Amino acid sequence: MNFKNIKLMCATLLLLCANANATLMTFETRNIDETINKLDYAGSWLAQSSVINSAELSDFTMIKSGKNRISHLQIDLSIDRDFSNWFFELGLDAGFGAAVYLDGNLVSNRTDDLWWGYNWNHSDVFSVALNGLTRQNQVVDIYWGENCCNGASSIRFKNDLGQWGNLSSSNIANASIPEPTSIVLISMGLLGLVSRKRFSK
Repeated sequence: MNFKNIKLMCATLLLLCANANATLMTFETRNIDETINKLDYAGSWLAQSSVINSAELSDFTMIKSGKNRISHLQIDLSIDRDFSNWFFELGLDAGFGAAVYLDGNLVSNRTDDLWWGYNWNHSDVFSVALNGLTRQNQVVDIYWGENCCNGASSIRFKNDLGQWGNLSSSNIANASIPEPTSIVLISMGLLGLVSRKRFSK
């Protein structure tokens, strides 16, 4: 195998590694023009006829949804992950409450008026545990709605061994299995060996 082919193989491995750790968060909002059923937030989202505003985020910290809006945050879990327990705390401005779904199934909801007041110790912080996540789990969907105000919302996250941190692509990627790191080390080692052999001639 020549040097060019080894470089191409290493580049491919690194690209696969990057893709394995890429976590996409999509944040959507729309005006509330139909009644919200707090026991069926996913259905309430679909029932609205308003235009959907969508953005891809790398960090969900101090995000404003707007007045009289229903919000939807989708977290793509299709990364290399080990079996683990993940924990979320939702600091929301959500007068209509909130709900969390895993792969389309309701995990937990709050039907009371939520306003966390930028204080993670506030009783209105919505705590959710996703226990025993497997590699087959693909999507977390979070829905909430607010009528009058436009306070900023934040979400934080940790796994079994981690500390609380902002809900971000990088923090979720840190909960992945270690194989991608091994791929990086192997690729760097191959390049180093080939380079040394090439220049020692």
